[in-house]
Amino acid sequence: MERKTRAEPSPPGASTVVTRALSDTTIREGRTLRSSLAPAGSRETIPDLLNRNAARFGERPAFSAKADGRYEDRSWRRFREDVVSLGECFLAHGIRKGDRIVILSRNRAEMLVTEFATMSVGAIYVPIFAGYHAEQTRALIRLARPSAIVLADREQAEKIAGSAGVGLIVSFDPVPSSILESDRPKAVLEYGEALARGRARGTAGAFQRCAADVRPDDASLMMYTSGTGGEMKGVLLCHDNILSQQRAFARIWSIGPEDRFLSYLPWHHSFGGIFEKYTALYNGAPVAIDDSLGRDFPLLLQNWKSVKPTVYFSVPTIYQQLVDHARLHPDEEKEIFPEGMKFVFTAAAPLPAGISSYFAERKIPVAEGWGLTETSPCCTTTDLREPRSVPGVVGYPIPEVEIRLADDGEILVRGPNVMREYFENPDETRRVLPGDGWFRTGDLGEIVGNALRLIARKDRIFKLLNGERVIPSPLENCLAGRSPYIRHVVIAGAAQDRLTALIFPNLPLIESEFGDDRERADRVVKESFEQAVRELNETHPVRYERIGAFVVVGRLLSIENGELTPSLKVRVANVLGSYKEYIDAVYQPSGDCDCRFMRRVMRLSPDPRFCFRGKALTLDRCHECGLFVFPDEEES
Repeated sequence: MERKTRAEPSPPGASTVVTRALSDTTIREGRTLRSSLAPAGSRETIPDLLNRNAARFGERPAFSAKADGRYEDRSWRRFREDVVSLGECFLAHGIRKGDRIVILSRNRAEMLVTEFATMSVGAIYVPIFAGYHAEQTRALIRLARPSAIVLADREQAEKIAGSAGVGLIVSFDPVPSSILESDRPKAVLEYGEALARGRARGTAGAFQRCAADVRPDDASLMMYTSGTGGEMKGVLLCHDNILSQQRAFARIWSIGPEDRFLSYLPWHHSFGGIFEKYTALYNGAPVAIDDSLGRDFPLLLQNWKSVKPTVYFSVPTIYQQLVDHARLHPDEEKEIFPEGMKFVFTAAAPLPAGISSYFAERKIPVAEGWGLTETSPCCTTTDLREPRSVPGVVGYPIPEVEIRLADDGEILVRGPNVMREYFENPDETRRVLPGDGWFRTGDLGEIVGNALRLIARKDRIFKLLNGERVIPSPLENCLAGRSPYIRHVVIAGAAQDRLTALIFPNLPLIESEFGDDRERADRVVKESFEQAVRELNETHPVRYERIGAFVVVGRLLSIENGELTPSLKVRVANVLGSYKEYIDAVYQPSGDCDCRFMRRVMRLSPDPRFCFRGKALTLDRCHECGLFVFPDEEES
């Protein structure tokens, strides 16, 4: 694709990553870790950031978005002008400091303007995942009690029809007025009209006064989170929560306007919406909005080749797809991963060993971090100069952030990144912030040297029938890294006598590699899964944590079915509930079990019971009856 208006990019790696040696600057005091580095710069607000960069970078690009299939840049000067205009429009319609403005949209340029305009007038920006169904969307809007709603298009407008009850609705795309008539807002404006009304107010004096009145400790953002389970909670963050991260990383990384970011991570979530986005904007590095949304890999790859990112933030699933493509198309490898690429950052789940080794062989630095929405989000990061040799290690505390282990191993956090509270939820706030200055994360960890090693969520631990405690996450990560054909793994076995692995295949890779030859694909992938599980069992020292059987679920987990969070973490409880029939086929096989589930089970020890359907196979050979990875004709 061609690109409009962007200056000729500097070659990847033209400016090197300058990092401090985090291992040398981390101080360990018993069960506490902290950095000896001081953050760079002073506390500021989002409007401070906008004014500083608009003055410094002027006509240089702040971000770029697609128009007619090509990327077009938006300069810092133009960005600030639009922010001021929209902010003036908000003020004209009664938005005041502390009010909440809900946004319903997938990533697009207008969202950045809306976010900065909201925060600059002292209001609170509330992004809601655009993929939620209408009922959940309305419930989250009711919880936020917004004064205004900004939405993308007709699809989002239909979700809120008859339930909004706000003073102002702004739509990025045209929406038939009949859809929103029952909401009876004081005004319904299209985005362009809202900008025009703001510009018509003249000198922008009201905006400037409000922006000057914003303080670093003022609330600016409310992000919904439930982790991988539980009820949604509104995490209330202030300006300094967000920007303290960047002051810390300014002492660790060297990122500047010569760098390029490509962003698909959803902006309603903290990894993309706070960490990645503000890492780019704070440092003046242009961020290109990836309209693939991380779901359309051919489009993501096309955008990648057009933008040529020098720094990339993603979850392991996308890195897996990029590496798979490079391996299958070696002629494109240097275009995808050019020499001198600064680094890639991964979070949400550990990077599989095979992907880590691929990057290591090509000398592509990999940073991994850990944190939560409640911590804005990043608390630790690995050192780009160190080999990543210990599984689960998520690095060292960033400047101003302290890490402590409680007596039971729970990770506690203290620092300027910790949230103010859960919005109008004092009970939950007291549970995680009991008043001693430390935030209870719900994650378990241990200290290895001067680094933090992540073990598991406290609520993921379960006991076997014999009372032995199992922490499944390390097993899941280890198994997932043993076969390129594995996309996700979930370990089951609570109150059972042995563990079972639910394996979800990497179907896009399998289809790319084998095409229509399903019989060969089934045979090769099945052998790969069996070998991976048996190798894990042979090398794993704890006998009761070895896997007695595994089940292949021949489909992809999805956000829409509630199996993945919007940030692509596995909702384990939902997965175990959705695929209960497969688990029952392992632990409670009987004549009532459906063959569709029984033949997806591979038992790794003899089971002499015969097939309940009268076929001449024992239960340990059920997996030989038809295709194992793909559905056969009877199931289609």
